[in-house]
Formats: sequence, C-alpha cells, structure tokens
Amino acid sequence: MSILKQCFAVAIFTAVFGAAAANAAQTRVNVGYMPIAEELPKMVARENGLFAKHGLDGRLVRFESGPDMVTALLGGSIQIGMTGTPSLINAAVADRPLVAIVDNGSNLVGPSGYEYYTGLVVPSASPIKTIGDLKGKTIAINVLKANSEAQTVMQVLRWNKDHPNQPLDLNKDVHFITIPFGSMPAALQQGRVDAASMIEPYMTQLVQIMKVRVVAPVSYALPNWPVSFGVVRLDYGEKNIDTLEKYRAAWFDAVNWIAANQMEARTILAKYTGVPLGVTKVIVLPHWSRDISTTERNTEKVMDGMLAGGMIQKSVPLDKMIVSKLDSLGK
Repeated sequence: MSILKQCFAVAIFTAVFGAAAANAAQTRVNVGYMPIAEELPKMVARENGLFAKHGLDGRLVRFESGPDMVTALLGGSIQIGMTGTPSLINAAVADRPLVAIVDNGSNLVGPSGYEYYTGLVVPSASPIKTIGDLKGKTIAINVLKANSEAQTVMQVLRWNKDHPNQPLDLNKDVHFITIPFGSMPAALQQGRVDAASMIEPYMTQLVQIMKVRVVAPVSYALPNWPVSFGVVRLDYGEKNIDTLEKYRAAWFDAVNWIAANQMEARTILAKYTGVPLGVTKVIVLPHWSRDISTTERNTEKVMDGMLAGGMIQKSVPLDKMIVSKLDSLGK
C-alpha cells in the first residue's frame, strides 16, 4: 500500500472512530418540554449544540401538559422535565420525590402591556367586564391543579377580598373546562368558552385573529408569578450531579444566547412550537433567573393561595425541593 493510501486510511479511521468516541463520551438524557415560550432555552440548547458542548446527548421529548411530563419523569422515560409551580407544590404536599434545579420561567410584562402568562381573557364584545361577572361562566384552563387554575383561584380570592359585597363561590360559581393552550383561541372565537387563561405564544396569536380584553392579569393574583421549574427525580439527581451540572451549564448558555440573539431565538421557538414566526417574533418572553432561590418566596405565596382556595390541604417547607446547590442533593 502506498504512503498516500496509508495516510488516507488512517484519516478515515481517525474520523470515524474519533466521532464514535466523542459520541460515546456524551451522556444520554431525555429532556421533556412543552410547546410554550418558557421552554425556549431547551429548544435553543438542542438546536445550537449547547447540550453537546457540555457533554450531553440531550434529546427533547414533547408533552402537552406539565402533569403528563411529571408522570413520565416519575416513570423514568425522561430524566429532566418541567412542571408548573402549582404542580411542584402538589408534588411537595404528596411527598413525591421531585426537586427543582432551574427557574424555568417567571412572569414578565412586555412592551405591549401583556404579561408572559397573561391571565383571564375574554372577547372584546363580551359582557364580562370584571371577575365578578364570571359567575356561572365557563373558563378554559389547560389542565387542572396547574398554573391556570391556581392563578384563577387566587384572582377570585383577591376579588372576594376587594369586593366583599360581590363574592364568587369557587365551588359553585366558577366552572373550569380543560383545553390545550393552542386550542383556546378557537374556543373563544367560537363561543365554546366565556373566558380563557392565556399564555404566550398563544396570547399573541389570539390578538392577531380577534379583539380581546384582559379581565384580570396574572399580576392581580401575584406579581412576578413563578411560572415553572426544571425538575428531576430526587434519586436520579443524587446519582447524577455531574449530569445536572452540565445541564445547568447548557441551560444558562442558552439563556444568555437568547438575550443576545432575540430574533434567531424566536425563529427556533416557531420551529419547536408550530406557532407562526409572525407570532413568535412579537410575543412576550418570560424571565429566567440564574439563581433559583429567588423564586422561593413567591412560590410560598402561591402555596398559601392554593391552601386558601382548597386546592391543597396543607402547606409544606419548600427549601429542600428548590435546590440552589446541586451538591446538597441527598444531604
């Protein structure tokens, strides 16, 4: 064999087996996500190779609700997931082995005046002007015992406190129907529901097809609502701290990249959600804090509201469930 052929063979061998070795060195992790804007860092990390940069073979698995994702997480089909704050609280109350490792998004008001998690929305021609007008009406939420329900419950509780002569009975006067976020604009437009608890990017999509009013923003329930957390099973976290450190690094890289590349990030959001680019380019994005401990106080306030509204039967400490230092897992 000529020297040239030998060199060529060595190059091929090195390329093939070098790539195989690099792939083998990566840790496989299935990451659950929902097609909503707070999940954008996961989409960016996958799309831009940030998981791979930090030694992870991160594979995204789509879900339509946080509780479904938690079921998959507890069952072991995914290793990292997302859950809304009320679902995390429900898990803590039920003593389920979940821990939060990143702030997956907190509410923020955008330049249009809408919040990321917008709140209760009605058609502009609706006779519903205030929360008090919701008596006997049907409200669309994406899933029970999650953000939509907790926010509405806390909005009603505040309304009752502010308007003692016009209270609503949460057990008799407020009727919920579960509809996926993406189907809520059509449900409102067709009159199948009277109000809907909206979130981006679907709020922007809604205002592009019909005129609506925000009857009660989420901030009426609680300013800077902590929307969701990145979560893992406790036993997985205890055994895979290094993997979680890599995930956090990829997540924070993605958050930084989003801040510096807004338009490109919104294009990625359109790809993973199926929402038109004309919508994702103008939506309100949430805030992602690098310090998860900053969400703890508002999470406690959500728990207090859920307790007052009968959504949970007791309150529990959250300090061991919201984890700032990963090396503290299991201690």
